[in-house]
This record gives sequence, structure tokens and C-alpha cells, in this order.
Amino acid sequence: MAGLFFASFFSDIPLLVITAVILAAALVTVRRYGFKAADYGIMAVFFTAAVMAFGIHTAVRYRPAVKMDGRTGSFRGEVAEVSRYEGGNSSYILKGRINGRIPAKVTFYTGECEADIGDVIDIGSCSFSVPSKDYLFDGESYYRSDGVFLSIGKASDITAVKCEGHRLKRAVDSYREQMIFDFRSALGAHSGQLLAGMVFGEKRGLDENIRTAVYRVGIGHMLAVSGLHVSVAVFVLMRLLKRLRVNKYAAFVLMECLLLFLVTLANYPVSAVRAAIMMNFVYAAGLFRRQNDTFNALAGAVLLICVIQPYVIYDEGFILSVAGTFGIGVAAPCLTKDMPKESIAQKALVSLATMLCTTVCVFPFSLLFFDETSLISPVTNVLLVPLCSVSMAAGLLYALTGGAVDVLFISDVINGFILNIADSAARIGVTHFSCGSRPVVYGLLICAVIVVFSFAVFRSRRFTCIITAAAFVFLFTGAGIERTQRNDGLIIAVLGKGSNSAVVVSCHGSAHVVDLSGNYRSAAYVRKYLTRNGIERVEDIVLTNRIQSSYASYSGELDLVDTGKWLAADSGIPYESAGAIDYTDGEPVVIGGEDYTMTIDAGVLTVEGCGGKVVFEKGSAEQTAGALNVRYGRISDDERVSDDTIYTDKGNNFEIWLSESGSFDIRRL
Repeated sequence: MAGLFFASFFSDIPLLVITAVILAAALVTVRRYGFKAADYGIMAVFFTAAVMAFGIHTAVRYRPAVKMDGRTGSFRGEVAEVSRYEGGNSSYILKGRINGRIPAKVTFYTGECEADIGDVIDIGSCSFSVPSKDYLFDGESYYRSDGVFLSIGKASDITAVKCEGHRLKRAVDSYREQMIFDFRSALGAHSGQLLAGMVFGEKRGLDENIRTAVYRVGIGHMLAVSGLHVSVAVFVLMRLLKRLRVNKYAAFVLMECLLLFLVTLANYPVSAVRAAIMMNFVYAAGLFRRQNDTFNALAGAVLLICVIQPYVIYDEGFILSVAGTFGIGVAAPCLTKDMPKESIAQKALVSLATMLCTTVCVFPFSLLFFDETSLISPVTNVLLVPLCSVSMAAGLLYALTGGAVDVLFISDVINGFILNIADSAARIGVTHFSCGSRPVVYGLLICAVIVVFSFAVFRSRRFTCIITAAAFVFLFTGAGIERTQRNDGLIIAVLGKGSNSAVVVSCHGSAHVVDLSGNYRSAAYVRKYLTRNGIERVEDIVLTNRIQSSYASYSGELDLVDTGKWLAADSGIPYESAGAIDYTDGEPVVIGGEDYTMTIDAGVLTVEGCGGKVVFEKGSAEQTAGALNVRYGRISDDERVSDDTIYTDKGNNFEIWLSESGSFDIRRL
């Protein structure tokens, strides 16, 4: 895994130097454990093999595919995955060949054909591009971990050929969709979709605010099929088989069938595959009279997964799953082994310490991938995870029996309680922590490496806890300094996709939102920016176009944000459905604070403060003298000027930092 990690991310000179230092420190560390030349040889062989496997995969699979970026050609491939959407559109993962010779997996979104898993789609002409990557969603990294390197666009001459293969996979997918439908019908949309996430790891239909609330309360891992899900199902099966006095070899075979069914039912998430492999190590140890060790089982699972799919090292779920399993199965037993466990209070304290160890291990990766993490997860995992496990077990029992054992009323009661708790806790700032500063997060990861080496060298649990506490002091201090710097200046964030623009202006702890284009997706960009920067209150939200649809989008996306006034800066006729909005009847809107003002007049936004001025206008308007000009909307090339003008369709999602001297700094998000 170390070889894959370094081959994946440490590719330039500075990072290679860091790699060399870490490897040297590791070799010095292991010497004190009496490692022999053969041990170093084994480590070198595996490390080299990992680097070579990653390099071969890159040369054979990745590079030939990405060379087609921006080119046109034909594609013929089998449907590996399919997702259905409203309006008759579907998204496919196709595995086949470009121009009949280059093997590749691609994404394809269309409404022109109806295909299922195993069917073949033949595209006569299309364009290829690397999956899009922007502030809201990094499609390139998301798909790359699964070996998908290209997207298909501008397709024509599309033919879908029905095939009879993959009947079992189709039947399982159809069964899963039926179970999810039953959950939603019996429990309601929100509670039913939460149960679908617990049982199948299916989060597509889950409301974004509910998902955020569940993660903020610290039980988001319940929405991914992993060790807990697999352990509960296998534990119930093995206890039942033991009572029935089934032969241990037959029981192992039945367990394998259950694991295969669970992983297939969840659509092969890497966390579930990792858990299934580790469960095999656990029970196979008894069959073959071998000792079982969580650390070795985890390493073995990682090895098997990475051999087959080296690019899984980019998968966020894989990293979080490995980190969480290491925390609960390796770090926690090591740090809590001397704690007394006789009384109920002592056992509860050990459980709390175990959850704390798991949270510490996952903490830096949660910040890196999701920009925020829960601060109360050690407590909520002790209190709420048992309830979630009961709800999940009820849903799993329903799914495994095809609805014959209907105990969904248990899930209904538990899920309702959990949703209420999560929604209330998510609105309290102290329950979660966000950090949008990449240097601070990377510094925390370096601190994690230091913690590992300090334990390896000194073997002192007390010293390790002190170093870990120092790392968190660094994190909170660094994040506090970064937020102080942000609050002291005037920051204008320009968000959205392409020519669409929404502006977030923050200064001295106050934030204002002005939507300039009225695109329904802009609200999601604003939500992410507020979450990443820990902004929990917006003083004013000004809508300038498509007032009704914009209000619906923003009110939904910002449900967990404390919002002040809603203003409509146009002359449209107000509707009763938007009674929370104050219409200005076309009059200029002036908002702001003591050190800055914002004026919205006839679609033009002017922000003045800190000795500077920024003007937002649509199209190719004339430049405003003495100001930084930002132009949104579609503009032809011959209408563009270069001096003091930024065009959002050439690159959106950036911040403008104004200083007291009147100068400005532009930072890409």
C-alpha cells in the first residue's frame, strides 16, 4: 500500500524528497525491532512491485485512454453500470474499446437508448473528454479510482444491442430497487431512503441536508456498507448455524454465499469488499488453525484489492474505510488494553475511548475529502450506532427474506428519532468543524505521520496521546488563524458553473449572497462554499433572475444555514408562494456593513470597500474606470477586452481578496 500511495501522489521532485525522508525514517525505526536483511528484502520487493504495478496500469490503461481527450471516434462497449433519471435519461458506465482497438471504461449520459447491464451500446461517432472537474464535484478523481478515464459527448449513430447475459446481476439489481421502493413506501421518503443507505449504501435519493446532518452528527459511516454491516449479518448467520449444529466447513461456505450476496446487493462498494475479505480471514483462521490479527487481515485485504485495482488508492471511500478500520481494530485495542473493563461505567469508558481513537484516525481524511467533520462522533457513535444497527438489522432481515419478515416498523421508529436528533445537532456550530485551508489539512496529515513514527520509536501510549493532542492544537490554531485572516478582509467569492454566477461577499464575520444568473445549480456552489469556510449565517440573499425557482433552490440547499433577509432585485410580480421575499419593484438594493457597501441595480452588482471596487455586469458592458470588472454570461471572443476584466465563462469559482491599499489578490478555489 505504501508503494501504491507514493507512486500515486508523490510524483514531483519536492514530494519525492519527502518520500525519501519518510522511507529513511521508517527504515531507521524498524531496525530497533531486530529486522534482518531478509525482512528488508521482502519490504523492498513489495514496495517495488506496487510501484511497478501502478506504473504498468498507468502505461497500459490510463495513458492510451486519456490521449483521446478532445478527440473524436467510435466506441463499442458493454454496459457495466446504469443509473436511471427522470425524463427518460440514463447514465451508463461502458466497458469496451475506442475505435475498435483502445480498451477503456467510459461514462455516457443519454436519453436516446434504453439499455441494461450486459447489453452492448454501439456509438458510431462521438467526442471523448476527461470527466469534468470543478469546485462542486471532482468527477475526474471520482471516476479514476474505478478505472473510468473518459466521458462520451456529442454522440450520434447510437445502437443498443440486447444481450441475455448477466441475468443474475440484473435480477439482484432489480431486487435491490424493489426493496428500496418498499422502504420508501413503508417509512416515507426521508426515513425510507435513510434505511436504504444503511442496508444497501444507496445514497443517491437521500436529501442533501439530511445527508449533511447525518455526517455532522458522526454516523455517516452507517450509509456505507462496510465492516459493521457485514459483521452484523455474519454474526446472526453464524450464531444460527451454530445452534443448528451445522458443520463448520458447511457454515463457512454458507457465510461465503451470504457475503457474496451482500456485496452484490450493495453493488460492490470497495468498503464492503474490504470487509468481506477481512471476514474471510477471521473465520478461515479457525478452519486452518491459524492466529487471526486485525492488522494483518486489514493489510491482506488492502493487498488483494490493490493488486486487482491499483487506482483504488484514489478512492475516498477506500481511504476512509481503511483508516476507520485501523482506528477501531488496531489503534484502539493498543491504546485501551490496560483500561479496566469490569463495571458498566468502565466498559462505557472503553467504548468511548475506542470511538475517540477511530475518530482521530478518520479526522484528517474527513477534512481532506469533505471539508468538515463531526466533533461529537465519539459520543454519538456510542449512543446512536447501536440504534442504527437495530434499524439496519430490521431492514436487512426484510431484504434477505423478500419481505416475508416485515419488521420495518422498528426502523420507522428508530429512523424518525435519529433524523430528529441529527437535524437538531447539525444546526449547532460546536458539533462539527470545517476547514477550507489546504495547508492546514496537509499539515495535519504530516502530524499523523509524526504520531505513527513517535509510537513506533518510543512505544509509549502516553507520549502518543500527547503528540496527538499537539496535532489537534496545531489544527485548531491554524484554522483559527486562517479564519481570523478571512474575517479581517473583504472577500468576494464568485461561484457557479461556466457563465452562471453567484457572489458571496464576506467581511468581519458577515456574509451576503447575490445570485446574478438565476441558474438552479448555483445554490449548490454557494452551499459548498459556506460549508467549507464555516459560514453558518448569511445576512442577506439577493435574487435577480428567475425568482421563484431560485428561491426554491436556495431555501432547499441552505436549510441548515441561518438566513436573514431575502430580497428580489427585479420588477417582477411577487407570488404568494414566496412570501418570505421582499420585492424591490426594480429599485436599487443597497446592503453591507460599516466598511463596505453592495449595490444591486438593473443586474449590475458593485462592491466597494477596503479602498477598492469590483463591478459585476452581464455580457460585454463597458469597463468601469478604477474598478476590477467581472463579466458573466456568454460573451463572444471579439467582444472581450483584457485589461482589468475577468470573464467567468473562462474560469469560474475564485475569490477576490481586497486589501486596505486598494490592491486585490485572486485565488482559485
